[in-house]
Amino acid sequence: MSNGTEKPPSSWTPEIVRDHVLRIIEANDKRYEDKFAASDKAVLSALAAQEKAVNAALAASEKAVAVAENNAEKWRANANEWRAAMTDREGKFAMKSEFEALKERLDRFEGRGHGMSAMWGYIVAGATLAFAFIMAYLGLRAPR
Repeated sequence: MSNGTEKPPSSWTPEIVRDHVLRIIEANDKRYEDKFAASDKAVLSALAAQEKAVNAALAASEKAVAVAENNAEKWRANANEWRAAMTDREGKFAMKSEFEALKERLDRFEGRGHGMSAMWGYIVAGATLAFAFIMAYLGLRAPR
C-alpha cells in the first residue's frame, strides 16, 4: 500500500499504474472507513445525549404541568371561598330602598330631633307621675 509519497517507478506500465491507483484507492477507502466509523460513533453518541436531554425536558415539563394544575385548583378553591365570603358580606348590606328611606328621614331631621322630643316627653311625664304619687301620698297622710 502506498500513502502517496512513494516515488513512482521509472518505467510505467498499465499494470503498474493500475496497481498503484488501486493501492491509493484502498488506502483512501481505509481512511474514509475509519473516519466514517468515528463520525458514526460521534453521531450515535450525540443522538443518545439528545435523547436523554429530551427525556429530561419531558419529565420536567410533566412535573411543571402537574404543579401548575395543582396551583390552579388551589386558586379556584380560594376564589370560591372568597366569592362565598363576599356574597355573605353583601347580604348584610342595606338594600337601596332601605338606604333611600333612611336618607330621606335624615334629610327631614327625623332622627335626632324626633328622639329628643320623645325623650323630653318621657321626662315630663315621669316628673308629673312622680309629683302625682308624692301628692297622693302626702294627701293620705295629711291630718283631717
